[in-house]
Amino acid sequence: MELKFDANEVLQERLASSMGLNKYQFIIGQLNKTDISTNENFQRVFNGFYIVRRNETWRKVYYEYFEHVKNEKPTFASILMYLYEKTGNIEPSFASKMLATIIPEKPIWDHYVIQNLNLKLVGATKRERLENAIAIYSDIEKWYEDFLQTDEAKECIEVFDRMLPKYKNISSIKKIDSIIWSIR
Repeated sequence: MELKFDANEVLQERLASSMGLNKYQFIIGQLNKTDISTNENFQRVFNGFYIVRRNETWRKVYYEYFEHVKNEKPTFASILMYLYEKTGNIEPSFASKMLATIIPEKPIWDHYVIQNLNLKLVGATKRERLENAIAIYSDIEKWYEDFLQTDEAKECIEVFDRMLPKYKNISSIKKIDSIIWSIR
């Protein structure tokens, strides 16, 4: 019995899977092909990839709005404010995940990104926290804009593309985000 396999391909797929890149490509690929407000498979994959642990009422509001704005150019602030008005929660992470799915060149507000950039959401009132969240997201965007100009970023993207050639088509920001998420 002869066993044939391509070690490079096996290891690339294991690495990609550990980073969730197959799920990410599914999400991006399905975004404009389906009604995400009703497609339970899309929602299940999105929930798993982005660790959405919210109740059914919250998810209904989220995915209905997501479907409504997916063909527009929403802003972080508009999504954040909508979610706050409809749920009463300040959800910068999920606002950014919706935005970055619609516009893949936008960064994600993630616990690890916030931690690695030494940023913190503060404010005594909900209004202050909302304003601070918008300012922090702007800081995240600025950090990515600056970092992507560096030799370090260019090297990260080059290594990513070399090691994961099937995922070359994802945005530079998502590549860096995947690396940051992986180092925790």
